[in-house]
Amino acid sequence: MLKRIQSFFGVGTIRTNERNNSVVYAVQSIKELMNVVIPHFIKYPLLTQKQGDFELFKKALIIMNCKEHVNQNGLQEVVNLRASMNNGLSSVLKDSFPNTKPVQRPIVELVVTPDPN
Repeated sequence: MLKRIQSFFGVGTIRTNERNNSVVYAVQSIKELMNVVIPHFIKYPLLTQKQGDFELFKKALIIMNCKEHVNQNGLQEVVNLRASMNNGLSSVLKDSFPNTKPVQRPIVELVVTPDPN
């Protein structure tokens, strides 16, 4: 299944994690994320609260694409966004960025269009 996803997007790598016996598909190139993955999820938005995480991720990626994360303020902004995504920050990141202020998560209105068929 991951090979089909990789083939569909045409970017990214698949690797095996021996420690927890899992397989991961990852896209790490900012260019590929900006040009392939982000446009896909703009065209086909997520239908769950994960759309909020996507919006925060997109903001962080834009900061990184503009190279604003190379200074302390830009990096802190990315960490602030990360603090509001998924499970928040790891304890290592919390310790490393004590001035982190999580941003407000976007409110996602779940609109489901009924299938006319």
